[in-house]
Amino acid sequence: MGYKGVEFAGQWGNLPPEELAAFLTEQKMKVCGWHTGIDDIMNPKSQFYALSKATGNKYATISLCGHVEKEWDKAIEICRKAGKAAKAGGLMFTYHNHSQEFAKIDGVYALDKLYGETDPKEVYAQLDTHWIKRGGADPVAYIRQYKGRVPHVHLKDVSAAGEHTELGAGILDLKAIADAAVYVGANWLIYEQDTSKIGSMESARVSMDNLKKSGLA
Repeated sequence: MGYKGVEFAGQWGNLPPEELAAFLTEQKMKVCGWHTGIDDIMNPKSQFYALSKATGNKYATISLCGHVEKEWDKAIEICRKAGKAAKAGGLMFTYHNHSQEFAKIDGVYALDKLYGETDPKEVYAQLDTHWIKRGGADPVAYIRQYKGRVPHVHLKDVSAAGEHTELGAGILDLKAIADAAVYVGANWLIYEQDTSKIGSMESARVSMDNLKKSGLA
């Protein structure tokens, strides 16, 4: 289809690290990121670090959107600890947002509170364009305010009805988002679509075709 990398979540397929690395090499795919659990990040001997080392993964990513309403200060402290642990393990810790982080706490977005109260050299942003829009903010403007702190952007479209849809089939300005990603120094634009009416593989194909037509791939 034309994708150059893949972002994993969890211990994908339970393959041994060397076997997964060989599979990726065979497919000519790089690892652009990895979502995992906080326990894996905090344990330097976890399988996650072995998988990351074998595959060349450089990122450890989590989301804690369920904590926003009740214990956001605790979530921020979790991110501080995860940032230090990931850095000690040779990885970059990134926090992935959903729409909940655009609730306001003392007049500011919860997500801004998180980034404002953590070390920018230990806690980075994996910004998701769909959820930024669903949260009521402008994805382009929001990305641009975190220059130097956004190693990758989740390029995810949203329909006029506020649903998940293929890239290029929704209302987001993908070219402006891509330009913003370049401006802030992002290394990857990561396509993600939570749900699809046509199946995940067909969605991936349609999205890539639309990116090619628009000159973004």
